[in-house]
Amino acid sequence: MPSTPPSPHPSPPAIPARGPGAATAGWALLPLLVPGAGAPLAFGIAAGRRPSARTVAPLIAYTAAFLGFFALILPFDVGETPDWALWSAFLVMLASTFGAAIHAAAIRRYVWAPVRTETAPAPPPKPVPAGDWVAPALDQAARLREDARRLADGDPSLAKRSGVGRPDQPRHLDDGGLVDLNHAPADVLRDLPGFNAALAAQVRERVERIGPFQSLDEVIVEVGVAPGFERHLREYAVLIP
Repeated sequence: MPSTPPSPHPSPPAIPARGPGAATAGWALLPLLVPGAGAPLAFGIAAGRRPSARTVAPLIAYTAAFLGFFALILPFDVGETPDWALWSAFLVMLASTFGAAIHAAAIRRYVWAPVRTETAPAPPPKPVPAGDWVAPALDQAARLREDARRLADGDPSLAKRSGVGRPDQPRHLDDGGLVDLNHAPADVLRDLPGFNAALAAQVRERVERIGPFQSLDEVIVEVGVAPGFERHLREYAVLIP
């Protein structure tokens, strides 16, 4: 049975990416708003959003500069800091404030641009092997037989009018392949598992002479169905009064 693959859904049109919003300007100004600590904070945010050499390396450098500022000032008492230490600390603070702000503004678009995710194209549908549809088809037929049996038990008259168990007549529903042993003709009965023309004629003669069978056990005993075919007969036979 051929398998028809589902029609692929068309991909939605691509939405052009926009640049960073005005709110991200506050991020770029962090080094100026919080001198010293603002540079590590700004580039820590950048590294968290876009972890790469362009963000991680400046984070390390500005963090080292922030710590270096204190390393130059703290070893000396107040008023005793030598000029070289003061000038060095001043240059470090200048670089980690104005330099970091300029640096952040330069990479602002890179950091805050929308992250694009590449969607891999869907693989082409694989051809369905011939055996893959067999089990679902068998399950469906079994459910249809069960539904038809419930109809025959609940409303035999409606089951007759619907053609349950009568593949020789036009039918109004799919009964999954049931055969009514009490009403189907001999040429239909002989196609049942374990039946032949003689057994089919015997069933028809018995029904016409005595009346409908009341149970499948009665059929098996009176007709003499081979034991190996009892299970198949119970699966496909139905007895409508």
